[in-house]
Amino acid sequence: MARKGLTQRKRALDVIFEAEQKDILVPGLLRELLAERQEVSTHQVPIQKLGVDLVDLVADHLYEIDGMIDDYSKFGLRRLSSIDRAVLRLGVGEIYYGGTNVAEAIRDYSEIVRELGNDKSIGFITAVFHRTKESLTGETKAHDTVPVAPSGVSAGSPAESAESASAVSAESAD
Repeated sequence: MARKGLTQRKRALDVIFEAEQKDILVPGLLRELLAERQEVSTHQVPIQKLGVDLVDLVADHLYEIDGMIDDYSKFGLRRLSSIDRAVLRLGVGEIYYGGTNVAEAIRDYSEIVRELGNDKSIGFITAVFHRTKESLTGETKAHDTVPVAPSGVSAGSPAESAESASAVSAESAD
């Protein structure tokens, strides 16, 4: 996807991230926030059609996407960092419901994660994107999940830091 695609993925990510931070990540309120961002975004530039379409895709399938992320990872959605959750929601939505090529999603979202998040998350996110693609083609087995806690490491509490959670998930996804 061209540079504009990457920029609009970032704008869509901003909206999803903002909605979660404001505790309004439900389809109706997400659409209201999107309507506001179509006029003025956090970057002072309105979100464009591609970004709007991506946020709409997540709003249309939010609960299914969250369920897929939970299914594809033993880690669980709530224990991931906020940025990882937002990236996964957009990427899984794009791959599963939008027909986006996995390699394209990995390229763009990896760049975003390098810029905004943690390099250690990239392996985990890539693995979840691949599981999404496999589920579309029927290749996923019921026990195929992305392992996150190496043996001897407790799953820990939700209070665990997002940074250490991302590090464990990335090591396990390799």
